[in-house]
Amino acid sequence: MTVTPALIEAAKAGDSAAWTELYRLYQGRVLSFLTRRTGNRALAEDLTQDTFVRAMAGIGGYQFTGTDMGAWIITIARNLMLDHDKRRSTRRESAFETVADTDAGIRVEDLVMAIVEADRVFAALSALNDHQRTAVTLRYWGGLSSKEIATRIGLRVGAVKTLTYRARVNLRRTLAEEPSP
Repeated sequence: MTVTPALIEAAKAGDSAAWTELYRLYQGRVLSFLTRRTGNRALAEDLTQDTFVRAMAGIGGYQFTGTDMGAWIITIARNLMLDHDKRRSTRRESAFETVADTDAGIRVEDLVMAIVEADRVFAALSALNDHQRTAVTLRYWGGLSSKEIATRIGLRVGAVKTLTYRARVNLRRTLAEEPSP
């Protein structure tokens, strides 16, 4: 089944079967996106559930435009992840606590360096404009083709390719300017 205006209207009306179908269609994509972005499967699962709770609360404001509803849901997921990161950074959690919980035969130093590197990449992503960040996120973390991204965000394929290229150039420049750990 694909997302249709009737399915969205049923979800807006609180139809649990419609929500079940939307969840079935998008849960895997959202979980994959969040797992790649956070590097933590348990956190990604929690954020995925929160994404669908927030989508249920905000569905009344969603307008079907003929593009894939997944972009709207992924945006919710991204915003939840960013909110989580902001809360985490203000609580001053230690990366070493996370390492101690997840050490499974991996050298702790390697895991800490991977976390630091991921933080650098996410900081560089935040420096991109919204269109570039969306295009590169859907391409490399969402695994979508340029054509699929164009359909989701309502742009031409050439525009998506240009956004992705410029995002990569900007990321490369930003990461080169920042000192490595």
